[in-house]
Order: sequence, then structure tokens, then C-alpha cells
Amino acid sequence: MLGIVALTHNPLVAQDTITLNLSVPPVEPAELVLDTEKGYWTDAFGDATLAYEHFTFSHGGGMYGESGYWSGFIVGSNGDTEDYGSLNSPLDGWLSNQWGNMAGGGIQTGDDGSVLRDENGKVQTEKGIPYLLVNGADPAITFDGEYEAVGVYLNNHPWPYYGNLYGDPYARALNEAGDYFKVTISGLNADSEGTGTVEHFLAEYRDGELYQSTDWEWVDLSPLGKVSGLKFTLSSTDVGEWGMNTAAYFCLDKLQVRTADTDGIHVPPPSTVQVYPNPVVDQLTVAGSTIRQVTVYDVSGRLVCQLQANGQSRLTIPVSQWSNGIYIMQITDATGTVSRKIVKK
Repeated sequence: MLGIVALTHNPLVAQDTITLNLSVPPVEPAELVLDTEKGYWTDAFGDATLAYEHFTFSHGGGMYGESGYWSGFIVGSNGDTEDYGSLNSPLDGWLSNQWGNMAGGGIQTGDDGSVLRDENGKVQTEKGIPYLLVNGADPAITFDGEYEAVGVYLNNHPWPYYGNLYGDPYARALNEAGDYFKVTISGLNADSEGTGTVEHFLAEYRDGELYQSTDWEWVDLSPLGKVSGLKFTLSSTDVGEWGMNTAAYFCLDKLQVRTADTDGIHVPPPSTVQVYPNPVVDQLTVAGSTIRQVTVYDVSGRLVCQLQANGQSRLTIPVSQWSNGIYIMQITDATGTVSRKIVKK
């Protein structure tokens, strides 16, 4: 059985760091009620304001009840990972079940607020812990002042996840070379002017395979600098006459910012580098934020290769000439160096 460990960094240690906590009562509405059966905010289809301390989330809706619509941000908690519709299925299944996430629940934290991970670095989740569901064109978060962007956890929503695999009533499967589904996060200053962008791929088809994560993934937002808000833009290679066909959903939690112009010590979050596929046959991908160097050793300690990534978010390594067996990969990024065991088949 895998053990559960806390992150080596604690977002509450640095006094200038602010972390979104959905487990405390919001500022607005005065009372946030979750549907006991479906696990979603009962005002999802209304026009109620959704705001937590420091953060206000865009939200709109109409036609109360499950036959209505909503956009922006709402709170969910059921962690549902089921597939409710494929290319030949009616759309009703998804419209009545929009509240899950592919990680299977909200992010578990320790008593001190630190995110819990297992011994392999995977974020631990639990059904019933709240998280944010995000939908629609350019949803935005407005801050109550200017802060330095730090990062945020993102996760795939089941509707686009399964739609990308199999297609759905509106969208085709992402099964062609170069296909992707991504979110672009834009920093906004007090005048709503852009401070920069950060991209995160929710799905990417490469080398004959569709890569989609089912884990909560940390996205480094520090390149955005000082911001008064964030805007999220979804895009896909599946585009039709009316725009993107891929279902415009993803999930979000544990947004972090820092008080601007302070002398506080910022401790970055741990590396969330991914290495796949593993076991590997021909080509290995290293994905993460600001990868600087990758070094590979065999089990005897002999250096196999060393690659400089210069801050790239993705690095592809051909391994077909490697002997079958176990290798140790050391990846250095902005947060430090982590090790991964690689199996070559």
C-alpha cells in the first residue's frame, strides 16, 4: 500500500503566500449549499456571486434546474469519473452529470494546509472535498488587490476527457497528429491589461497516442508577474463553424498568490514533473514547468545521457537504442531536482 506524505513545502509557512481554501465558508454567497446527491452548488444555474477571501470568480447561469446552463466557476464535490456519453449517445447524460473530475475528488491537505501526496508524488484526493468546476469562454478570477502569481492545480473534467478519447455528440475524438486541448492562463493587471500567458495542455495527441492526465497537476504561474486577476481561455484543434467543439470544461483548486513587494521568503511548490510512457519502448516524454536539465543513469550508476532543457515545458527523449532494464532519471526544474525510475522494455 502506498504511504501518504505531505508536501515538503507548506503554503502557510511563508506569511505572504495566500492559498485558495474552498473548505471554509465563502464571502459570497452567505451560505453555499451543495446538492447532497449530485454534489454541486445549488446556485449553479442562477446568477449568484461566488467569492472567497481575496478571490472573486466569474459566474452566470439561467433556467434553474438541471435543464439550465451555467458559465464561469462553480463548486463541486462528488469526484465522479464516470463516462456519461459517447459519440452516439444523447447529450442529456452529460448535462445531468457535469460535476466530477478525473482525479476522483478534491485535494487532501494536512492540518497545516499542506497538500498530501503519496510516495510517488501523486496528489491525494477524496470525494466530498470541494473543488472548482470551470466552464465557458474566458472565465476569470478577480483579486482584491495586486499580487504576485505563484501557481494553481488543474485537473481534467470527465466530459472533455472522454470526448477526447471517443468523441461525443458535438466533438470528435482527438486522434490526429498535432491534436490538443489546452488552457491558456492570462495575467491581468489593475487596468485589465495582459501581463503574460502560461499554457497547460489538458490533452495532446503525439506519437500515435493521446496523453491526458487524471491527476491534479501544478501549473507554475510565476511568469505572469504581478497581477490583479487571471483569465482562462480554452482551445482545441477540434473547431467547427461556431468555434471549439471540445466540451469547454476543466477543474481548478489551490490557487496561490503572494503579497506583492514583500521581503517574505517564498518557498516554491514541489516539482510535479511527469515522465511517460513508463514502461517505455521507443520515446520518452518529460513534461513539467521550466525543466532545466535531465540526467539518466543505469542501475550501475553509469551516465547514459544528459540533456539541457533551458526552461522548456516538454522534452522528448529517444530511447529505442537503450538496453532493456531499469534506469534512474534526475530532472531539475525551478523547484529543485527529483528522481524517477524508468523501465525500458
